[in-house]
Amino acid sequence: MVLPMRRRNNRGLPLLFCLVLASCGSAPEKPNFRSEQAQKLSARADTAFLQDEYESAKAHYLQALRINASVENTPEIAAMRFNLARVFRELAYPWQAHHHLDILFSEPEPPYPPATLAAAAALKSQLYFEGNQYFLALAWIAKGEVYCQKKCPVSGSLLLLRAQMAQRDSHLDEALKFADEAVVALNSGSQQMELANAYRLSGEISLAKEDHTSAIHSFQQAYTIDQKLGVPGKIRLDLLRLGVAHERAGAASMALHYYARALAVSEAMGNAQNAEEVRAYMKALQENPAAGFHGSQ
Repeated sequence: MVLPMRRRNNRGLPLLFCLVLASCGSAPEKPNFRSEQAQKLSARADTAFLQDEYESAKAHYLQALRINASVENTPEIAAMRFNLARVFRELAYPWQAHHHLDILFSEPEPPYPPATLAAAAALKSQLYFEGNQYFLALAWIAKGEVYCQKKCPVSGSLLLLRAQMAQRDSHLDEALKFADEAVVALNSGSQQMELANAYRLSGEISLAKEDHTSAIHSFQQAYTIDQKLGVPGKIRLDLLRLGVAHERAGAASMALHYYARALAVSEAMGNAQNAEEVRAYMKALQENPAAGFHGSQ
């Protein structure tokens, strides 16, 4: 959203939250047979989601939702609807995502866990943000904060949304403040993927402020986390960001090094569109006379 390389997919930004929201704050207990079936389906869906296999994730979450609905497992019903909304967001069906989230808020007193409702409100905010409906985005951040009370698992994500809003309005100092507060809120070890998102956003804001050193540090922190988690799409994104940051800092050779690594990851993923995107950055850098590559390749 800040850098021109971004497409609609905003997975590098906030709102991963907990993959299985029902596990955030609920006491574990021995499940019955039907609930155990649903848990297995949800786990398969989580894996598919991380591998960008969204149709498979959707099918598994829907099956898990039906089973949980049949036994009125309220916390898991909420978690599956939230996860389905995440899937539909990635499939570029925001109206379907809103549908599943709106169901959670349709009752006068929603019976679902406050942490899940906070996450759902935050995801609605993100969807409105991506739809350029900023007033609604801000309103849903506020709703999420009411449910969260600064103590729930998505408090850091709500701070990241605040950072996005400030960044959009070019209030970069305020945006960086919110992003850094999100890093602190998420730096507990339990939400590493979202912590990487926070570092990445902090890096983008620092890049917009032309603080290349801070940007490189933040993107490197994000890469370290994503590499440990083994998420190829995020690793590629971090390497591409590192290339951009080094290029803008005037370190052309290092920029080309990171672009080449991002290209290798894109090709290993079998994603031709991502690979072409990286090649375009490499070509632009190599053809830039100021970079010192022109005529030497």
